[in-house]
Amino acid sequence: MLQAEPLKSDALTMLVSTARIDEPQAMAAFLASIPDSEELAELLGRKEPLNTRAYEDEKQTARFVISDGTTVTCFTITDITIDQAEMITLECEKSDAWSDSAFREAATRALAAVPLNGPAT
Repeated sequence: MLQAEPLKSDALTMLVSTARIDEPQAMAAFLASIPDSEELAELLGRKEPLNTRAYEDEKQTARFVISDGTTVTCFTITDITIDQAEMITLECEKSDAWSDSAFREAATRALAAVPLNGPAT
């Protein structure tokens, strides 16, 4: 079963999608929303823990994908720079924030440090 939950606050717009790896229909829907997902599908097919991310320059969108080998979750954050995506990654790694609520909190903290329109000049 694919679950997708949008979250919008003053700081960020985020979509959280989750699917069970052993459910083909859910995985097809999950992967359909991710550009160039063939390599990701192969990695997830191994049913091993995974933590990866990708950034789309054209759409200013970052995707953070985590899996415990059974379930996969993708946190998609729009309208951010690659530097902001990097800050979110660092904050998540620092606090080991890979659960749904912990990721949201870490992303909010990271973006509070760097405004959504980028660093002040």
